[in-house]
Amino acid sequence: MKAITLLTQLNKFRQDSKLTAQKVQELSRQRFTSLLEKTYHSSAFYRDLYSSHGVKPKDLKDITPQDLPIIDKTMIMENFDSLLTDSSITRKSVEEFLSNDTNPQNRFRNNTVIHTSGSTGVPGLFLYSSKEWSFIAALVVARISQPVFNPFHKLRLAFLGNTEGHFAGVTLTSDAPKFLYNTKLFPNPKDFQNLITSLNEFQPDIISGYAGTIYQLALAKLDGKLKIKPTRLQSSGQVLTEHMRQTIEREFNQSVIDLYACSESIVLGIKKSGKDPFYLFNDWHHFEVVDEKDNLIPEGTQGSLVITPLYRTLQPLIRYRLSDTMALKTTDQPFIALDRFSGRIGETLTYINPQGIKHIVHPSEMVELFVPGLRQFQFEQTSPNTLLLRISISKGYDDSKQFAEKKLQEILVKTNIEKFVSGKVEVVNSIGMNPKTGKYKIIIPYSN
Repeated sequence: MKAITLLTQLNKFRQDSKLTAQKVQELSRQRFTSLLEKTYHSSAFYRDLYSSHGVKPKDLKDITPQDLPIIDKTMIMENFDSLLTDSSITRKSVEEFLSNDTNPQNRFRNNTVIHTSGSTGVPGLFLYSSKEWSFIAALVVARISQPVFNPFHKLRLAFLGNTEGHFAGVTLTSDAPKFLYNTKLFPNPKDFQNLITSLNEFQPDIISGYAGTIYQLALAKLDGKLKIKPTRLQSSGQVLTEHMRQTIEREFNQSVIDLYACSESIVLGIKKSGKDPFYLFNDWHHFEVVDEKDNLIPEGTQGSLVITPLYRTLQPLIRYRLSDTMALKTTDQPFIALDRFSGRIGETLTYINPQGIKHIVHPSEMVELFVPGLRQFQFEQTSPNTLLLRISISKGYDDSKQFAEKKLQEILVKTNIEKFVSGKVEVVNSIGMNPKTGKYKIIIPYSN
């Protein structure tokens, strides 16, 4: 990105952050209408979809988001070509590009392609125009990174995760302005000790990676193996539990910046520390929470998140359902806040009682587990009627297994499954990350 373009956009985003909540809502509404009008006339998919719901061109200025149908990743992929507003791009041509290119710095016809791994069951392809990608990069620098320019010292930025392929994290980090950062990519290690050695040599000022990876680094620092003093920690891509946050902040003596992001929109919001709310950037996104029948639900009530990134015009995502469940709330600040994040649909556990009634155990019931001396934990549904809790414990905590067994039983009782589900606690030395994804999974659903 050119420095002049970046500086211009930075100034705009900083000014927007000073607006009143009412003004932000007005801007969001105007941008939604503008996006809707452009999309209706440029995307055959949306034009046909909305026409089938009785929406006509004359209605566009007065329509509310709730008047429109909700879409999802399956619909996006099945209608890939007709949804795009550039008819020269096809799904086949994008897939051919990805089949022959794994360098995150390379572009497809000057567009950025983001490929999801399909952790929710449906792989996705998401395209950003050069203008949209510059927009995202500037938004991240303005509201997330906020670097201080020093011509005599570029900030040493360490990215931990998938480094080969067109994934969101590595693609965005690879584009970090070179006049601000000395960036080094650290791939998912087969041997975690190699990562520790490499970080000790690099001595990063900033660490960016999955929450689970940064948490493992905190444990390595606790053990005296990791000898770095970063001034900034940026977590994304996984739920950062309160236990993980407290451990990381204690060992690094730094707050953890938690970025809420997804491939569909790289920067949705930010939580700057454990004391701060999780603000969502609703000046450039329209957020909704709906129930199982897709009806809007009251503020503070948990439901499925539906987003509309208001800056995306090449591949518009209007009322797009994410796999996240949460509750929202308004604040006295410019932006709304995430009231409670319950995790992703793919992380819920499902049990069926003898009467055939389905019981759903949400991640929120498990992710805040507390056990004395706890280093790591992982829940796995190992069969239709079992729940295994793996724990890694620090030395000197001999009673932790019994404590964990009690906590596990409390979870079974609280979720009304204790009569037909048996729980077991297993003590392990450590719980490593998945070498393929670079993620440390807290919850593993049952796979038949």
